[in-house]
Amino acid sequence: MSNKKDKKKETEAQKTSPEPTYSRAEIMAAAASFGVKPEVMAGALRLVDKDELTRNEIHKAIEQFKERKVR
Repeated sequence: MSNKKDKKKETEAQKTSPEPTYSRAEIMAAAASFGVKPEVMAGALRLVDKDELTRNEIHKAIEQFKERKVR
């Protein structure tokens, strides 16, 4: 019984804890850890207005950059 309560507390704590954010410089330095070249990361970051991003926002920006049409 108490095991279920412990798990519930853990998931509540995970939901309330903010996801870490990373600066543009940190993101550029870690482009390879996202599986892209620095050139792709630079292009993806140009599409974003924020200076600090979470991992999910970075992944979303990369996907949007890769899927956009070339003029």
